[in-house]
Amino acid sequence: MSEFEPGSDGPAERVRVDQVGYLPSAPKRAVVAVETDRSTIEAERFAVRECGPGDVVRSGALSDPVDDPDAAETVRRADFSTLSEPGEYRVAVGRGVTDDGDLQAVTAESVPFRVGTDAYDGVLADAVRLYTLKRSNTAIDDPVTGLDVPAGHTQDARAAMYFGDEFRDDGERLDVSGGWYDAGDYGKYVPPAAVTVGQLLLAYEQYPSAFEAGQCDLPVEASGVEGSVTDGEDAFELPDLLVEAKFELEWLERMQREDGALYHKVAAREWPAIDEAPTDDDRERFVYGLSTFGTAQYAAAMAMAARVYAERAPEFAERALEHARGAHAYLESNPDPEFRFDEGQDDGSGPYRKDTDREERFWATAELLKTTGDTRYADYLEVRFADLFDAEARAPVWDDTLSLGQWAYLTADAADDARADRLESAFVDYADDLVAAIEADGYRCALDTEDYHWASTKLALSKGSLLLLANAIDSDARYVAGALDQLHYALGRTPTGYSYVTGQGTHPPRNPHDRLVEGTGTDLPGMVVGGANRNGDDETVAEYIAETDAPPAKCYVDATESYSANEWAIDYTAPIVFLLGHARTMGDA
Repeated sequence: MSEFEPGSDGPAERVRVDQVGYLPSAPKRAVVAVETDRSTIEAERFAVRECGPGDVVRSGALSDPVDDPDAAETVRRADFSTLSEPGEYRVAVGRGVTDDGDLQAVTAESVPFRVGTDAYDGVLADAVRLYTLKRSNTAIDDPVTGLDVPAGHTQDARAAMYFGDEFRDDGERLDVSGGWYDAGDYGKYVPPAAVTVGQLLLAYEQYPSAFEAGQCDLPVEASGVEGSVTDGEDAFELPDLLVEAKFELEWLERMQREDGALYHKVAAREWPAIDEAPTDDDRERFVYGLSTFGTAQYAAAMAMAARVYAERAPEFAERALEHARGAHAYLESNPDPEFRFDEGQDDGSGPYRKDTDREERFWATAELLKTTGDTRYADYLEVRFADLFDAEARAPVWDDTLSLGQWAYLTADAADDARADRLESAFVDYADDLVAAIEADGYRCALDTEDYHWASTKLALSKGSLLLLANAIDSDARYVAGALDQLHYALGRTPTGYSYVTGQGTHPPRNPHDRLVEGTGTDLPGMVVGGANRNGDDETVAEYIAETDAPPAKCYVDATESYSANEWAIDYTAPIVFLLGHARTMGDA
């Protein structure tokens, strides 16, 4: 349980760095809070010192002061980008300079960090294998984390329909076993599942060399669960990332109705206690709802799977394309948005509700166009969604996947050249504006003031992902630097001094809102938590804001009770996998 008390301070260091490290060839900056609402420090110069011997390897003047209103700080930056020698270092700041380049007076110092081509390999492995540790209906005995649990929620193999439809009666049993637990709860939801898989598959398409078989030491012996629809192909010939994505896709298959539509979620009628282990939660589980926006996201993810698995798991790829086409056919036959809601369906699980679906239909159709080359999908887009070709690019989130569809279209061989050119310009324009905002921000964070809401960390990482897509269109070192800045933010170069990824850095979240963690007493690395939330959407954060008057970027507490700032979700981790895929490719270059 959390030991948080409202008004307590976070980490004390005033020199903020990526607490994991930096790539030798990439920009390297520390952020120094020289003036806050509580105090000031004198700092004009910096020195980078080796941990251990303490030798100064780089030194120089700090940047001019930069006001950061979201952090309520004035900061200065230390740029040590020329440091490329592998090693472990700290950044000290102060005033004066000695003959050997050291500081005459040190006023603050950072936590240690690494420089190396493999600096993020461990973070990437933890992020991917976290999905394995979050598998439902799967026994896990993990020597790395110590997680040792029998298969949980085996009752999903006979979940009850919460409603009746033309295919099943109310209460009829349905096998919806498999899949990942969505977040700190034990629910399983179609929209975030499809969006997560879509981003993981996009990471693989963009950076295939970054993902290998065996790199994450997955603690499972097979890709499926009992009664799996897996096709018998050896999953362990796949890169670990694709093993996990396939496991979630197989659960999504079970959620597809015979006419192509997707049921919405699987959960119980009431929330389990925060310290309830998965095997202790024997509540009856139900299949709830149906949505066209979830159906469209599923169609998109399956169309991507048909491409990605075509060589390594051709039978699965063939089946995925069939499912994608079936889902899209349902959407064509049902052109109006639909979100089925039955009274009581959100009593023990999250709503993930959206009453529109145009962005998701665009994504689904564009992915099918890219996979099949069938121009009827291009015609469908022109007839139904022509205006979305001109929409501005924006970071993908579970309830707005338009940019994923725009990317699929502009990279499709069958795309209209003029349409593709305009979309490329939209991505580049977005990147130019975002880079300007990042460079003006004290912490080089991509978040605007209003962006410090529920899941702000994920949003920063998603914005970084779009910068990398823009870089694939028009190579620009500023785009790459801006994307890596969002990785540095997530890994601890933050106004709070926290890393927002469990197990990573000196000050990671130690009290995530997560039932698997609390119920088993096991720390799980690789969980990207929500982060700063100026809206105070739970009592713990709201109380903290009321007592401290925290600025937007500091509205965070490392407390189990804080579900709006300290919970993990599958779609929070997806964009960091994308950024880490790029970083690993850079490190190998």
